Amino acid sequence: MELNEMEKRMLYQTEGSGRYAILHELLMASRYAKDPDRKSAADSLMEKLRPLSDVECMEIVNDIRRHYRLPKEGRTIGELIAEARQKSGAEQLKGHDIMALERFDPEVRHMVVFEVLSGDSFVGDKGDRMRLFLKDAGYRKFQDRQKNGEIKIQEHLKVAPDGYLYHDHSNDRDYTR
Repeated sequence: MELNEMEKRMLYQTEGSGRYAILHELLMASRYAKDPDRKSAADSLMEKLRPLSDVECMEIVNDIRRHYRLPKEGRTIGELIAEARQKSGAEQLKGHDIMALERFDPEVRHMVVFEVLSGDSFVGDKGDRMRLFLKDAGYRKFQDRQKNGEIKIQEHLKVAPDGYLYHDHSNDRDYTR
């Protein structure tokens, strides 16, 4: 698939972990772009990605994320963040982004990073690593699902009402069992 420079830059900045999320980000970029060239590039890119399967779309996106290099001049904050993500080599988790709005819901108290172990899981596919922000009831369900062998919680952080993440040392548990 042929992509122009603006389309590559836009894909490089996306954070979604699936075709639907990528298309949604591009739709928002198109809708709120003040620059007509940026709007046109987002529209063109959506037209190119819509007919692809999720796997085909993410192969293109992941290739851009790994290999694309920004020109030195005129970098936006989004591009700088994408570049830092690329340089860190950090794995992109499925589920909620680290700055997802769910994190700032006053009822959300837990962030979990987990691996899906079961092929018939309620969320994700077997082998997926995911991050979710959960309320207390949701977290209890995740603990039950871990006991049933559906998932393996790899990391658990408490979420303060302002969205701040912290380890709860008053209740030291090994979440990687």
